[in-house]
Amino acid sequence: MARQGLKVVLLIGLVSLLGDAIYEGGRSVVPDLFRTMGLTAAGVGAIIGLAELGGWLARPVGGLLADRLGRADLIVRAGYVALFVVPLMALAPSWEVLAVLVFAERLARGLRIPPRDAMLARLRGELGSGIAFGLHELLDQVGAAGGPLLVALGLLLHEGEVRTALLYSLIPYAALLFVLTKLPRYKVERSTDRGEYRGKSLGLYVLAASLNVAGLIPVQLLLYRISQVAGEGSWLIPAAYTLAMVTDAVAAPLLGRLYDRFGTSTIALAMLLSVTPPLFVTYSIEELLLASALAGVVIGAQESIYRAAVAELAGVMKIGTAYGLFGLGIGLGNAAAGLGFGWMMDLGLGRFHLLAYAAAFQTASILLLMRSRRK
Repeated sequence: MARQGLKVVLLIGLVSLLGDAIYEGGRSVVPDLFRTMGLTAAGVGAIIGLAELGGWLARPVGGLLADRLGRADLIVRAGYVALFVVPLMALAPSWEVLAVLVFAERLARGLRIPPRDAMLARLRGELGSGIAFGLHELLDQVGAAGGPLLVALGLLLHEGEVRTALLYSLIPYAALLFVLTKLPRYKVERSTDRGEYRGKSLGLYVLAASLNVAGLIPVQLLLYRISQVAGEGSWLIPAAYTLAMVTDAVAAPLLGRLYDRFGTSTIALAMLLSVTPPLFVTYSIEELLLASALAGVVIGAQESIYRAAVAELAGVMKIGTAYGLFGLGIGLGNAAAGLGFGWMMDLGLGRFHLLAYAAAFQTASILLLMRSRRK
């Protein structure tokens, strides 16, 4: 059972690896492309934040469809095929068209993630939930790091031509279409456990995770600041994104092992760490790279142990719906982070203002986390 579970985790991880290579490669240069089209930091933050919100709003729909149709794998396949919109971004004639494609990519991701996580949670065999989600996130972030590196290579080979570099995403897309044919058929299990207290715990936990995300400065805005310092088309922009994805990948399995042993305390530690990136939001490339690395560690926690906790609380409802609710909360947090931090950066507020903003959110998130576990 453990071996079969490991095979499923590795296969779903490979699908995620290729998917992340495609869309994270695109996201690593989209802020720069928006900036060259004349958008401000607040404009970029608003579009990306609202696109994230749209994607997270789609997650309850994806979870509900998985539970109603009983075929999570079909929704997962369709969501990944839709990644063709990423190479199409290279042809966008204006920021409005580019924004539509950014929204489309996030919506497709939102629909596929809850059924994918439901498959991962239920087919992991005897693997601990922290290890299963941590290993998945490791593979996921190998793609997330490789995609921006592929785009960075395109920038170097084509003298900073962002649009040409975006077309390199067609390489992992072709491999993804093949691997999707190997994805196992899976019917979502219907849960009959509707315990009152676990339901309250899940709601409080989702709110805690949402506030944590709202108080973490988005990596996309760190890339925007690097673009201001290093200049248009600089290889440092996708390189910084790659650094964030590498620290994400390294942190996820380690945090997964700690979570299986220490539980909620590991999540609280990640929330506390979320306060640190604003300390390094300056006009120094070195400090901005450090901020990106620290943000990557927290993202690694959000994408591994935060999701593992949902699997443990999902007995009160269908597993796909539970992940959809979690996704909605995270999306609201992402939108708040993009708008809040982007607005403060446009006003020219310093790192200590950003730090105070982050600290307020993280304090609230930790208090709610502790309360959810007491429930």
